[in-house]
Amino acid sequence: MTGPRPDSFAALLGIEVARRHAGHTVATLRTDDRHANPHGTVHGAVFYAVCGAAVAAAANDETHSGIISSVLVEYLQPAAIGEELFAEVSREISTEREDIFTGTVRRGEGGDLLAWVRARGTRRSRGS
Repeated sequence: MTGPRPDSFAALLGIEVARRHAGHTVATLRTDDRHANPHGTVHGAVFYAVCGAAVAAAANDETHSGIISSVLVEYLQPAAIGEELFAEVSREISTEREDIFTGTVRRGEGGDLLAWVRARGTRRSRGS
């Protein structure tokens, strides 16, 4: 049985993803001028991309393939260009077919809280 493939889109954006354990992942991105919005802070779509990479990795493992159906990012405060976005996501609830994930985005590991993350995905056995 093969596991999940690498996230090519996350890699293209420079997002690094690490699995802490099943259903728990971290995604990080060091921001630069390419990530700026018109206000000179990190664009909301960049937050969303980092969160999405973390959720996707948390939903996929050696035995399950998760199809993400929703991701909600609640922005609490902006990030400055040059800061690291640190998204950490964990599977909180599993039903027969779905997983619910929650997490945060911080200014680096252990830094200020920048956003809340909540996501839902359909779970299926890998290979089906």
